[in-house]
Amino acid sequence: MFIFGAGASFDSDPKRRFILDPHEERMQDGEWRPPLATRLFEPSSREARDCALEFVRASPLLMHLRSAAAAGDDIEEVLETYQSERQSFSALQPQLTALRAYLSRLLTKLPDQWHEDAVGQTNYVSLLNELAPVVEQSGQGARFVTFNYDRLLEYAIQDVYGKRFREIEDYISSPEVHLYKPHGSVNWSQAAKLAQDLWLGEQEPDDVLHVLIELAANLEWLPNDYRVDDPEDGDPHRDSQNHTYWLPALAVPARSKATFSCPKSHLDALARDLGDVTTVVTVGWRGRERHFLDLMATHLKPGCRLLVVAEHEVAAMATVDELWSTQRFGRYAISADGFSTFASSRVAMPMSTPYITATDLIAETDAMNWIAR
Repeated sequence: MFIFGAGASFDSDPKRRFILDPHEERMQDGEWRPPLATRLFEPSSREARDCALEFVRASPLLMHLRSAAAAGDDIEEVLETYQSERQSFSALQPQLTALRAYLSRLLTKLPDQWHEDAVGQTNYVSLLNELAPVVEQSGQGARFVTFNYDRLLEYAIQDVYGKRFREIEDYISSPEVHLYKPHGSVNWSQAAKLAQDLWLGEQEPDDVLHVLIELAANLEWLPNDYRVDDPEDGDPHRDSQNHTYWLPALAVPARSKATFSCPKSHLDALARDLGDVTTVVTVGWRGRERHFLDLMATHLKPGCRLLVVAEHEVAAMATVDELWSTQRFGRYAISADGFSTFASSRVAMPMSTPYITATDLIAETDAMNWIAR
């Protein structure tokens, strides 16, 4: 099972590897690069500024989070504290709902443009294409988890497997590929209802989301009602037939009190798949989502192997430490030179060694030794 975090999308184009320009003190190719968590709230591009201006109700949260990121604070912990301290504050729900809308819009625009500029030739495609024959020979399906809201992984699956995700159950219905997005996706919506007398029948379609943000405290979320958005839907946030509204299905980042933002059927299938896993490969994921670690601790079998791909050794070992707390791993290895290096190496292509089966999806090489802890 491969698990992707923000670092994977951030370093997803092999021709635009992350380089800090020492002369200009800015990130090269930074305009469209999918941001890490610490950069999500910075008005560092025209698109980010436009999104912030579109959802001004999120401005207090954006300012707070931008200051926290500049101070080096953990964004998930800051958001969790903010929500706890302001739980009774009447403006909190509109702010959080506006923040989800801001993230959904921003993480549609930036990664999609990044993908277009890369002509679709990303590290996700390279990795999946090398794994595809191994998965086919093993007779077992590919299993992916991403905590990224963007669709870069979906695009790669479409290119390699020819699979499209038109319905919410398409993510788990094919034996060949299961894709899990526990924190939601920019192209998903979750249903909610308002009291009958608050039906927004007279509002123009473009205004409905903004009105719903103002009425967020009155929304009754339907916990298992998700859909994949239709880009041709002329009224994407309102279902007049069922008096239902559709809002961005994203989980606001938080450290220990984070919630899943996906259907129960996905979580049930994920639990079943975890029970069959022998090796977990993480790419650009910090492993700090306590709720997901609890799921792994419950369903993974003891003695699993762990391979962590990160941008440097300190980050890799921090992820190892987080996942080791599940007490489900017996050996680990690290690849500490980013997604681009990992995707272009033979490390991820287990075609020759009898020591590790095709199910493990990892080759034992001189560069990567499995270490028992």
